[in-house]
Amino acid sequence: MPGKRIALTGGIATGKTTVANRLKELGAVILDADEFARRAVRPGSGGWRALREWLGAEFFDPDGALRRRKLREKIVGDPDARKKLDQILHPFILGAMEEEWESNRVRNPRATVIFDIPLLFEGGFDKSFDIIVLVYAPPEVQVERLTSRDDLTREQAQKTLAIQLPIESKKAKSDYIIDNSGDLDHTLRQTLEVWEAISR
Repeated sequence: MPGKRIALTGGIATGKTTVANRLKELGAVILDADEFARRAVRPGSGGWRALREWLGAEFFDPDGALRRRKLREKIVGDPDARKKLDQILHPFILGAMEEEWESNRVRNPRATVIFDIPLLFEGGFDKSFDIIVLVYAPPEVQVERLTSRDDLTREQAQKTLAIQLPIESKKAKSDYIIDNSGDLDHTLRQTLEVWEAISR
């Protein structure tokens, strides 16, 4: 649906990246919030300078790179720190994504552009979109994937999940749901069906 503002979201370890990659293969232009977040903390950037002022030098490597794991450990147990992080970085990330959206509309008005935003509902950004696609996996599957993928204990994985809104609460707010609790073929079939619906 060219011209429509479309968002792809999910929860941590639901398999959103797999779906995003397939949508890109099918022809979507994907604006990946994680990629824009990485740009926002590049040494010397405005976001990087704001983070360094807030966190101090101990959160950065000698070459200036952000120590992401250390930052994640800080925000997992501290809601105030998480809120502060969002206040600092969201304007840099979302501003750059909006610029890219506008640029794409000029270059190729018929393209189906999808904003890939993990924390869409948590940040209240869902109100800015016409169509929301949710990649879903049950919480127990998320925990299993987190423990194996990120080498976390079950307790650490559960605390990480607790940062986000429960995945079940996101289903009612979404227009399309891709269930990624099964095998890859099942997920890819659903992704194709959603693509055919949103790219008409």
